[in-house]
Amino acid sequence: MQRFSFSMIVLGLVAIVIAVTSEAFSSDSNFVNAKGKSNSGFSVGSLNGSYASSGAAAGFQSRSVGVTTFDGNGGVERFVTINAAADGGGRKLIYVVSTGTYSVGPEGMGSIEFNNTFASGAESTVNYDFVISKSTRGGRNGAVQAEEITGIQREPGVTASPVEEYWTRREGL
Repeated sequence: MQRFSFSMIVLGLVAIVIAVTSEAFSSDSNFVNAKGKSNSGFSVGSLNGSYASSGAAAGFQSRSVGVTTFDGNGGVERFVTINAAADGGGRKLIYVVSTGTYSVGPEGMGSIEFNNTFASGAESTVNYDFVISKSTRGGRNGAVQAEEITGIQREPGVTASPVEEYWTRREGL
């Protein structure tokens, strides 16, 4: 009888160790951050709402401002005005409307593909790599909400290169 009880205790302890180990090393989207705290990570839902954008290419050669709206499901649209150097001196304004898709990894890095339409009717596709540089918890369904995003365009810009873009969440919109 004692042998049976001892075997049951050992079996119970083994079951507990397996349960704790499988929970600690599960492959879901939860991970532990650098401070050792549990974090549910970022997702496409972390980018949701209206963001002011500002961009720069080749120092002061080209600057842009605009509004980008992320839908929280991987869709994005933006309206941008680019102030660039004009041929023969002076400056010119370029107006761009873009639609596209985006993805976000649990570490806060992601990519955007924009399909651009210029006021002239010309079209192009550009890709950005970005990192969420500032966030808060409490977005949609208590998720991590991106407050500031920093990105760089993979392709050469229309007016200058490299193209950098910064997005800041516009609260209340």
